[in-house]
Amino acid sequence: MNCMSEWLKVSGMMMGAFLWVGSTSVALAETDPPLPEGPHRAVVEETCTPCHSAAIILQNRMSRKRWDETITWMQEQQGLEKLTPTVRNQILDYLEAVRGMASPAGKPSPETHRMYEYDYPPNPL
Repeated sequence: MNCMSEWLKVSGMMMGAFLWVGSTSVALAETDPPLPEGPHRAVVEETCTPCHSAAIILQNRMSRKRWDETITWMQEQQGLEKLTPTVRNQILDYLEAVRGMASPAGKPSPETHRMYEYDYPPNPL
């Protein structure tokens, strides 16, 4: 086998992989639930959703203190950039209002937020 045919085979496999990854990313973005309205939602979308989907936010409910600890963990362990105190407080204001322990929105029901394809009945015990 010559060098050119080997190169064509490898580049074809790489192109196929890029197309598959690209189509998967688009499919995930289309199914990502929107973040609910709240104070500074745009700041949260701009800061948080480039790294993870909105579904990650929506599946959690935490106190402001716990959200703050989670941001610190993301900065120390996951590469989140240092945030200005203003931006950090805006993110915390949003998370507390929309996904805090006392937020009126509560947990999304399976009818309004489907994270997984399958529904399992509650444990009767």
